[in-house]
Amino acid sequence: MTANTNGVLHTLSRKEALSHADPPRHSALRAAAESLSLRNVDQSVVELFMEALSRLVDLCYEVDAAGLCNVDAITNRILIPLPFGKSGHAKWGLRTQESNILRAILKARQGQPGLFLYDTSRRSWHINRYDYESRQVAMSYLARYPITVAEFRAARSKLVGKS
Repeated sequence: MTANTNGVLHTLSRKEALSHADPPRHSALRAAAESLSLRNVDQSVVELFMEALSRLVDLCYEVDAAGLCNVDAITNRILIPLPFGKSGHAKWGLRTQESNILRAILKARQGQPGLFLYDTSRRSWHINRYDYESRQVAMSYLARYPITVAEFRAARSKLVGKS
């Protein structure tokens, strides 16, 4: 009989725990919906942009025995395919629309002493080595002026509105 009593007491204690239980409802569905939130999607694209720009800075300041490898030492023209270039984005793993948005963001930043400068007469991009003389200073620019989700959305809405 004590075994039965212990079983009943154990069952009743479990009943008490059940009355206070608060299981997450639709947790798998909610996690999927949260991961699909546009805020998360947009932030991930912005992080992708920042990673591409960071890697580009590394390549622009890379030197060998002859000097700069990927930038013309006289004009500072970038000589390698660009993540925001019309044909170079695929080499960086960016989609065409992402490349267009990144290019629009960088062109909008031309008023300040930006890191990447566009020469409209030659249709070429240059690294601003006058204001950012070393890789460390260029990286500090990226850290100080990161691309924001708001900036991304504004550029995207302008491009989508054009088509």
